[in-house]
Amino acid sequence: MTTPFLHVQNNQTGRTDFNDQFDRGDQFDLKEQSDPHHRFGQTDPIGQAAYHAKIWPGLKLYRKERHILLEAPGPMESLGSAVYGGGMHSLERFVNIYVDRFYRCDDPVQDIRKLLGEWGYPEQGTAGLLTAVQLQHAAVAEEQGSDFGVLCCATAGVSNAARAGVKRTTFPASWTPGTINIMLVVDGRMTPAAMVNAVITATEAKAAALSDLGVRDAENGLTATGTTTDAVMLGVSQRAEWPLLHAYAGTATDLGGVIGRLVYDAVRESLAAAGAPK
Repeated sequence: MTTPFLHVQNNQTGRTDFNDQFDRGDQFDLKEQSDPHHRFGQTDPIGQAAYHAKIWPGLKLYRKERHILLEAPGPMESLGSAVYGGGMHSLERFVNIYVDRFYRCDDPVQDIRKLLGEWGYPEQGTAGLLTAVQLQHAAVAEEQGSDFGVLCCATAGVSNAARAGVKRTTFPASWTPGTINIMLVVDGRMTPAAMVNAVITATEAKAAALSDLGVRDAENGLTATGTTTDAVMLGVSQRAEWPLLHAYAGTATDLGGVIGRLVYDAVRESLAAAGAPK
């Protein structure tokens, strides 16, 4: 049985319960009764602990009442399609925000900016994603390599699954909350081209997961490659301690292989948590 926002994979311990990853003595409040003004790098006053990543000391994940916060210990060179803070920027945190699927998205950027202010997160250095997927269905996977570490957090739903490359209903410039949101962090050094390559690999892995699960485009019955509202954010530490500068991140590389496996696993786990078959 998949436990929501618990399953973590790394190359040493395999899948473990999220609670087992906490520092001893910390507790995770499954009711998500958290202080919305949580200060970065500290345990919530009421005892909701962070998930401390293995692949990059200081990298943490928090699941709050209405959002998942991924906080890095330093600036990340980032690339992605988040509606707020997307593109190429130096970022320190990603915030995946839950909204109702009937949310009116006339100005999502302003809505995110307002929520960040309410929660006490600085606008600078933050990327914001919106999702209509229940946050308890999030999944986390991580793996440590010899020249890098990778962590993936995914929230996945397939209510608007779609296949790219075929004629289907489209809209001129519409925007709706994300159905598959992927937050990906690499502790390592990557060229800008390799970062683009990593996003391609992550997208291919997402499509492979949907194909293996038999997810179909409801409009034409073909195998889905994603949904109509997917988003991905990649953050890279670029820490000088790593001697190797990765110029590629395709499926033939060690780095790309890990990215693909973790995205594939996290997407499948998130869908399984929501009741989809593994």
